[in-house]
Amino acid sequence: NLPLLIAELLVARGMNTAADAAHFLTPHIDQLNDPYTMLGMDRAVARVHQAIAGKESILIYGDYDVDGTTATVLLKTAIEVLGGSVRFHIPHRLREGYGMQREILETAAREGVRLVISVDTGIRAFAAADAAAQLGLDLIVTDHHLPETELGVPRALAVLNPNQAGCDYPCRHLCGAGVAFKLSQALLEAWDRDRARTKILPSFLKLLAIATIADAVPLLGENRVFVALGLDRKSTRLNSSHIT
Repeated sequence: NLPLLIAELLVARGMNTAADAAHFLTPHIDQLNDPYTMLGMDRAVARVHQAIAGKESILIYGDYDVDGTTATVLLKTAIEVLGGSVRFHIPHRLREGYGMQREILETAAREGVRLVISVDTGIRAFAAADAAAQLGLDLIVTDHHLPETELGVPRALAVLNPNQAGCDYPCRHLCGAGVAFKLSQALLEAWDRDRARTKILPSFLKLLAIATIADAVPLLGENRVFVALGLDRKSTRLNSSHIT
């Protein structure tokens, strides 16, 4: 029941059945992938839950671009919803540059932090990961950048990156906020799946849509769901706010 031109475009994009077309044209939150298909997710979720239960202070180490700052906000909010204590560090673009710095980790360890979670950074932070281990910090790396081909991934408690070797996650082109969202999804759904799916995760998609677009990742697969639903929620809110 689609115009021929639209049908031809869908077929050109690899959709050969009506079911494929319907899935593409009508994104729904039930199309979100299982976060546990991402390598390392089970270890990451268990450690964050342990930190929350033990009232540990958690440091989120972000990045200074739209993707990194949004990822920080999403994961920080998710952990705080679950009762966790979270601080964050966004590096200054000029003074600190990209990536995790030992000095920040040393300060965090001195102030009682025992768990550090990187967002949109860390997949090549071998020196910082070694420093974290020396300081007694557990490190969870969440990132989307390509790992070092020869060196693999840093030494960490868990590494979440759909592009790492051995990961079968179906959407490899998530942005950094997308990976942070998948950790948030796993944490929140373990707490209250119905509430997470109907209220909390949909509210996250407004910010995630901005990060996904700003980081210029392909709007395919799960990314299309993020953006379609996120923009729809933003437009609905704008239309109901009586802006003149």
